[in-house]
Amino acid sequence: MLRKLSILILSGILSSATLYGVDYDGEKSMLIEVPYTMCVIPPQMDEAKAQGIKVINSKKAKALYDQNAIFFDAREKRHYAKEHINGAFPVYFDESKAKYIALQLPADKKQPLVFYCYGESCANSYEAALSVRKLGYQNVNWLLNGYTKWKMAGYPISSESKHSK
Repeated sequence: MLRKLSILILSGILSSATLYGVDYDGEKSMLIEVPYTMCVIPPQMDEAKAQGIKVINSKKAKALYDQNAIFFDAREKRHYAKEHINGAFPVYFDESKAKYIALQLPADKKQPLVFYCYGESCANSYEAALSVRKLGYQNVNWLLNGYTKWKMAGYPISSESKHSK
C-alpha cells in the first residue's frame, strides 16, 4: 500500500515537472525541475529543535520583526523578486558546495535571524537555517508557516528586489 502511494505521489510530481535534456560532448544528462508545491521529505520540527533552531509561527516572527530581527528568504529568486517580507535578504543555493548561503550575516552571532520559504512542506529555509546554525549563530529561527501565512496575516511585504525595512 505504501509503495503504491509513493509511486502515485512521485508520478504526480513528475507529471507536473519540466524535463530538460543537456548534451555535454556526447554525454547525455537530464534535469527534472519540480515545482515548489511540496517537498518530498519535509523537515521535521524535532530535528530542527535538536539542532538548536527555534521553530516559530508567523505571530512570533512578527514580534521578532518588530525587534529588528534579520529575515532571510529561501524561496526561488523569481519569487523573492516578485515579493518578500519587507527587509528580508535572499538566500542563495551554492550548487558547487550543495549548501545554502546567506550573504548578509551580522557580526553579532546572538542577533535574531529568521529563515522562511514557502511553508511547512518546504525544506529550503530549514536547510539555510541549519547551515547558519553550524556557523555558530545562536538565535536562529525557522518560520514554519512560511511566507504565505505571513502575507495572509497582513504583515509587511515588499515587491522591490532591494533590501529595505
